[in-house]
Amino acid sequence: MQEADKLIDKNKEKEKTNLSDKKSEKEKPKAKIKEKPKTIIPTKENAQKDYLGEIKIAPEVLATVVNRIAINTDGVAGLVAHSKGGFGTLLGVKEMEEGIKVDLINNNQMSAYISVIVEYGSIIIDVAKNLQDAVKKEIEKNAGIMVKSVEINIMGIKMTKKNSKNQSS
Repeated sequence: MQEADKLIDKNKEKEKTNLSDKKSEKEKPKAKIKEKPKTIIPTKENAQKDYLGEIKIAPEVLATVVNRIAINTDGVAGLVAHSKGGFGTLLGVKEMEEGIKVDLINNNQMSAYISVIVEYGSIIIDVAKNLQDAVKKEIEKNAGIMVKSVEINIMGIKMTKKNSKNQSS
């Protein structure tokens, strides 16, 4: 009898260990499924890189675009070129467009410095803000380059013939 009791006890212990093994197997995490490679969605940060190669826009091209925007802005009479014989010439700084300087940072950001003459009678601050907004909107839309800053230097006021005659009398 004692031997039969011992066999029954051994069988019960085996069943307990088998049950605990099954529980631990359920608790173990399953093998991870391999994830599909993520597709790159174009953003403004990686917009310059294309699958076919890299796209670079020369600062001179951006200066030409800024020039056209400035000339077509209401209240702007013209652009002012910086003196050609100043320190800029000695240091090798080249003016890209008359009255416009463009700094390109990492081919994805730019800063523009624009020197303008405004028309007499226009609200100077409104002309400057309109020019800033127009440059930012057009460059970001058409070139895909983030505009960091647009600095406007008002260098003078253009008097019309009617106003200049009234001023002199």
